[in-house]
Amino acid sequence: MKTPIEYTIVAVPFHADAATHDELARKINEKLSGGYELYGPPFLSEEMMYQAMTKPIPPN
Repeated sequence: MKTPIEYTIVAVPFHADAATHDELARKINEKLSGGYELYGPPFLSEEMMYQAMTKPIPPN
């Protein structure tokens, strides 16, 4: 049986400056410290910057 996972996407408004990357990195680091793992590379839309993340759900 496969281990169930929780899937989340971290998102921040995209601006062409370092603050966007710093904000995304801060949010990602919070999730990493909570047991999440990166799922693929960050991705962009015209207005947002995203990072997909997963976390195994422990059995009851």
